Parts: sequence; structure tokens; C-alpha cells
Amino acid sequence: MRDWLSQRAKLSPEDVALIFKNEQWTYAQLNESVHAVAGILHEKGINAGAHVGILLQNRPIYVVIIHALARLRAVTVPLNLRLKSNELSWQISQAECVFILCSNESKDRLSDLELKNLEMILVDSMGWPTVINRASNLETQPFLFDLEAVQGIYFTSGTTGRPKGAMLTFKNHLWSAMGSAYRLGHHSDDRWLLVLPLYHIGGQAVVFRACQYGITIVLQERFDAEDLYQALKMHQVSIVSLVPTMLQRLILSFDDDGVPEKLRCILLGGATAPQSLVDHCLARNIPIALTYGLTEAASQVATASPAQVRLNPGTVGKPLFSCELHIVRQGNTECQPYEVGEIVVTGETIMQGYFHAQEATETALFQGGLHTGDLGYLDESGNLWVVSRRTDLIISGGENVYPIEVENVLLSHPAVREACVVGIDDPEWGQRVYALVVKDALEVSEQELIAYCRKHLAAYKRPYMVHFLDQIPRTASGKILRNAAKEQLESIVAI
Repeated sequence: MRDWLSQRAKLSPEDVALIFKNEQWTYAQLNESVHAVAGILHEKGINAGAHVGILLQNRPIYVVIIHALARLRAVTVPLNLRLKSNELSWQISQAECVFILCSNESKDRLSDLELKNLEMILVDSMGWPTVINRASNLETQPFLFDLEAVQGIYFTSGTTGRPKGAMLTFKNHLWSAMGSAYRLGHHSDDRWLLVLPLYHIGGQAVVFRACQYGITIVLQERFDAEDLYQALKMHQVSIVSLVPTMLQRLILSFDDDGVPEKLRCILLGGATAPQSLVDHCLARNIPIALTYGLTEAASQVATASPAQVRLNPGTVGKPLFSCELHIVRQGNTECQPYEVGEIVVTGETIMQGYFHAQEATETALFQGGLHTGDLGYLDESGNLWVVSRRTDLIISGGENVYPIEVENVLLSHPAVREACVVGIDDPEWGQRVYALVVKDALEVSEQELIAYCRKHLAAYKRPYMVHFLDQIPRTASGKILRNAAKEQLESIVAI
């Protein structure tokens, strides 16, 4: 299949592909830039199958690089800018990256990494956006995609251990785009505001969908509620993807005019939306589409359109055209309507597996479906209601946090004997990270432990509060009783 951007540039060359601040690029211009950048990367040794890490801020060049690496048939490995050096080092090594693309702003994050056989390429030296006029050493079109080939390795959080790299194919992205369009509708003049980080699957999905649909991306550098609101109005945005924390802040910026005129859909995912937020949006006619998705399923799995949210507030709707949902008991038997069980997803958007994690792959993908570990139920109409994201997973501001990862950092401190980390519901962040700690013989304060975590963990993973106690609730076999620990912390927080 011919690559999607080159097809779109042939079909609608003068349509606007990308807007960033006060600049814009047509599909023809974007395609030419991608061709030139792909040529530069090819000259530097990036070829088919090479694993290439990307450590960049939301910029037009990031969009160009996503398409350029796809054109070269290299494997994209988006890296979270918020990770600490030790976390980045592990992911780069685990994904077997041989190149890493960074900017002058992000290169310092790599300065103390001790990684062999890793070549760093500064994208600032490519001369963007004048690179559009540079001749490319690549052959002319057509460029072909193998739909079964891995497009990218996307690190995602589960319930235990380190993040795992989900291998997504071009076919996964294609079916995800089709399923989303069938559910939300496709308007030829849509403009999709992209403020989610491009290192998240939610951001990358929009890049591929836009050129398949032939619509415009309005790219935001970072989230700022007032800037976002002004961009929605100025650029006549019709769709925007947000996490609940973003939406809660955005609606505070709405002036007396209310919802921008062209905005028809706020795709809300990444974490469970508080019912109070849903009710507020319905009361103010804010068009939210509640969605449930996973990195392992190339973003969306089930989505309730704004009209469906109004009819059934709280549901994330039916599965997309490209997916099927099953709710199963232990033993993989099918649940009855309204019976809570594990959410299992099947369909063409399911990942190929986790890179270099065979055991985790076999656990997640068995008996024909992706076993999410999330709990939910289907009503009699087939709408999905999510009860719990994952048993232990903490989702704070749309970012996934492993309790065990934070616990391991706390336990590495000489004054900590035991640690238990849980998420406590928070009206702004969805959840915040809290920790129970049993001290060893040495003395240590709450502030010292939080400062210690600051050195080893991304900001969103650091404990908001550390509470000391004599013992952590455990089962007779020694396993931590997280629900009991969470109840204990909730009672403390409520005081």
C-alpha cells in the first residue's frame, strides 16, 4: 500500500495539513519536507528496520519525522520527555534503539546516559522549515507500506514491573483510524487540535488519521488552558483530544460565549472522567465523547459520541467498528449483561506483542484476545461501562504510574524498610500518588523521601504525600493488601 501522506499529497495537495502558531503547511509542502528529512536520515544511516528513539517536544518537525521514519520503514520509538535519565536509559536499551533524534532543548537529558552503539542526531541541524527546498537522495515515489510491519514500539504501563514496549503495525493504525471515523463521523473540513504529547499513542494516532482523512492538524506546543481555548476559536477547531485534567482546566477558560462555534467533539480519554465533570459538560452543552482505549489497541477501543453520552452519561459506548469486546470471568467464560468482569478486546487494532517480553505477551494475548486487566461490564445494549482501569495502576493527569516502580525507588533509600504506593482520587488530577512507608532504624522525613524520589522519578510519579506507620497491611502469605492500604490513606487524607 502506498504510504498515506504521499497519497494524500497527490489527492489534495493544496489542503492545509498542519498549523503551528502562525505558520501552516499544505499537504504538498508537508510531503516535500518529509521526503527531504527522510533523505537526511537515510544519509545518516537510518534504514528499514532500524529502531529510532525520538525525544522531542511537540513541534512540526516531530510530525515530519513520524512520517519520514515510516517512509524509511524504520521503527519509531517515542520517548516520554518527563522521564528521568535512568528511566530513559532503560527504555532506549530495552527497545534496542541505534539512533535517537533530539533537539538542543532535549539533548541534555541524554548527556549522562551510558549507552553503547547509540548515535544521537540533532534535528535542529536539519534546517527546518527551509529543509523543504533541499534535494533528497531517496528515490521518487511510490513509497510502499507493509501493513503487517511494525511501525512503532510504544512503551505502556501495566500493573507490575517496568513499562512494556507495545509493537504496533501500520495495519493497527489503519483500522484504528477507520474505526474512529465511523464512530465520530468524518467532515472534510475538520480540524483536529493536537495538544497530547506526540510520545503518547493518542498523539501519534492523530498524525496518521489526519492524512488518511485529509484534515488539518492544529498542533500545540504544550498544554495551557487559555492558549488552547484561543486556538480552538482562532483556528475553528472541530475536534480535540484531551484527558480529564486538561478539560477541567480548559472549561474554566470558557468565556460568556461558551463552547467555540465549530467544536463538535472533545474526545476524552486517558483516564476515567469524574461523573461531576461529565455532568458539568452536559449542563453546559460541551460536546464530550467518552472513550476507553489502550496503547496495546492503537488508542481507541470503545467510544460514546457526544449524543450517546447525553443519552447514557458515564458509558464509554460500544466498541469501534474495528474491535470486539468481551467481558469474562476467571476461566475466560463470558459474563452476562451488567456482570463485572475483565475487559477483553479482539480485532485488527491489537498489537503484535510486547518487544522482548515474551512472557508478558503470552499473558496479555491468549485465547484470541487482548486481556486488559481492566474491569467493566456491558449493559443490555452492548455499551461498555468501565469499573476499574487496572487493579493497581494509578492514572494521574492522564499519565500511567506503576506503584511497584515508585515503591522500588522508596525501598532503595536506606531509611525505608517497607513501602506501599496507591492512587487516591483527586478532583483535578484524577488520582494522586500517595505512599505508606515503614521506616528502618534510620530517621527520615516525608520531605526527604519526596526529594529522594524527585531524583529518580518523573514528576508525575513522585508521591504527593508520604505517611509513616508501623506496618503495612498484608495477607497471611505476605502480599500487600492494597485496598486496605488505600482505605487507610483515604481516612488520613480526609482528616
